[in-house]
Amino acid sequence: MLPSFTLPLEAAAFLQQYWQKKPLFMPGAATGLDVPDADTLAGLALEDGVESRIITGAGKGPWALRQGPFEESVFSELGERDWTLLVQSVDHYLTETSLLLDSFAFLPGWRLEDIMMSYAAKGGSVGPHFDRYDVFLIQAAGSRRWQLGDVCDENSPRLTHPDLKLLAEMPVREEFVARPGDVLYVPPGVAHHGVAEDSDCLTWSVGFRAPDYQMLMAEIAGECLADADSELFTDPNRQVPANPAVLADADRQQLIRGALELLQPASMERALYRWLSTPRLDGLEFAVDDDHIRQRDPSVALVRHGSVRLILQGNVAWLNGEPHSLTEQQRPLVQLLARQRRYARDELDAVMQPAGKELLHDWIEQGFFAPL
Repeated sequence: MLPSFTLPLEAAAFLQQYWQKKPLFMPGAATGLDVPDADTLAGLALEDGVESRIITGAGKGPWALRQGPFEESVFSELGERDWTLLVQSVDHYLTETSLLLDSFAFLPGWRLEDIMMSYAAKGGSVGPHFDRYDVFLIQAAGSRRWQLGDVCDENSPRLTHPDLKLLAEMPVREEFVARPGDVLYVPPGVAHHGVAEDSDCLTWSVGFRAPDYQMLMAEIAGECLADADSELFTDPNRQVPANPAVLADADRQQLIRGALELLQPASMERALYRWLSTPRLDGLEFAVDDDHIRQRDPSVALVRHGSVRLILQGNVAWLNGEPHSLTEQQRPLVQLLARQRRYARDELDAVMQPAGKELLHDWIEQGFFAPL
């Protein structure tokens, strides 16, 4: 069985009552979480280009953070308790893991960021903290005690630490023990603290993309400047100034207007789609374990590689930051490819036309999709 998650209530009710409003604990809501195991996760942490961390500590500390990639010997030095290994964007490297994200179709695909995984020894934790984005915490193995606190912000008191943003105090408002298959949704800003109740505690964290408007503006400005021709300020009808030390209103307005005219709608949209369709990390060099996926679900004939983002913009498909113009023959296939990550043979046959088949072949050759 491939990884999956099912809301215990109607999607519309979840969005209305819980999304970005309050936490929800969902016992037994996830299945198929036996892959990857702890050894696979540790193996990823040895790889260059894979973002990984080890956090040690408990209670008021001391807390310590080490950044990967790691040498294999580091794990034998950690001891039997109070440490956690975190590996970011596991779905980008292990396509089988990424298939869980099909279960989140009650939210737009562009909002999904990645799946982080943590493996903890008994007592292991990342400390009391809050995130600025939504997260679904899915227990895959072992058990973890979750404590939830108040809504926090950047002004909430923190422990003094050069690398970790841990809360100095976290009054406990709710408490749950998550066992394999249990899921905890935590909205942005809600303080939470999870501690492994036993060894071999493995937790998946499905995080959501919350675009920073400052970063988005930087992307838009860059795209618009790349598209714009260089134009200089001109003033052929210049009058003698009343005071040469003052920036006249007419000059000020012309300067601002000239700069803003560089923000062309087409360039702004292109920047937006390019940014949202660019994956957090590039994991295309990691092969798809097609044999294992086929064994777990023989109905799957094709999968999207875990590090591929695909967003539609009319007759354009944005794939990993690059636009692809679509013909009418290609559109039905690409709409299917963008809507989900795994595809059955009958689904593909229903939308496949010669031009679509040719496009899919090219994308398979480039590693964006893998036939099973």
